[in-house]
Amino acid sequence: MMRALAAFAALMALGPASATVPAASDFERFSVLTQAGLDEPPPALLASSRRLLYAEHRVRKGESWAGAVAKAYGTTLNALQATNDNEFVLMYPGMRMTVLNRDGKLYEVKKASETLDQVVSRYQRDKEGARKLKELIVRVNQLPGIALLAPYEMEKGARLVIPGVRVNFDTYRIPFETAAWGRISSRFGYRFHPILKRRRLHDGVDVAKPYGTPVYPARSGRVTKAGWHEGYGQIIEIRHPNGESTRYGHLSKIMVKVGDVVSRGKTMIGRVGSTGISTGPHLHFEVRDRNGRAKNPQTSIGRR
Repeated sequence: MMRALAAFAALMALGPASATVPAASDFERFSVLTQAGLDEPPPALLASSRRLLYAEHRVRKGESWAGAVAKAYGTTLNALQATNDNEFVLMYPGMRMTVLNRDGKLYEVKKASETLDQVVSRYQRDKEGARKLKELIVRVNQLPGIALLAPYEMEKGARLVIPGVRVNFDTYRIPFETAAWGRISSRFGYRFHPILKRRRLHDGVDVAKPYGTPVYPARSGRVTKAGWHEGYGQIIEIRHPNGESTRYGHLSKIMVKVGDVVSRGKTMIGRVGSTGISTGPHLHFEVRDRNGRAKNPQTSIGRR
């Protein structure tokens, strides 16, 4: 890779009069995911190539909408979301995403000898629909015609574009009306507790908000706890369809009861307060996996 970059640098050193602009084919090496730390291919080269190309893109300062990144690489927002399994509600400098120059989900073959029919069955169960999708995959990925006539095995790690995949994202959102956190007074991880005066794991994030600020579910689900619970004070716990749960602590008011079904960003469940072990009005927000283990809420936003 360094040799290719050196050759490109040598061309540029010849000056405007003699330099030759490299063709998209000169960058076909980027059809393999680049390793962390290596230079990224120019988006315009991926966008202009007739071949399926994909690479890793690191979000830069000022990039706040994944749709703009998708357009630069010649793909769509839906393709980036489906490929990365991320709604990209929030983007930040240094965030990594797989980019491609086609519209569709970039699928990686999971095991040796996986067949095209097995891949198709992941996305289309209907017999006629599966036939049409298989034909489309063969055409878009320029697979040999035999792939339509006989079992076609692929190598582990091979990648295909699956056209037409639309992901219905049921992802985590920030539990307020705004699309930004605001001031986070305490982050996820070990900290020195300001009241208990000892080092302990902080299972969520504390978001400083004015007393009475409306709180909404970060994700749709069913209320499994609503009331007073130890240091949390007034707390609401919501179980989500994927088996995970979220908690909303130190509330001043609870507006739901156990058993209620609530909708992400639509059902007001309570208001910010300072009940329980608290130094001032804020929301303590947690995300827990199926086994009850705490996850970093900040890195959960936009993910399923």
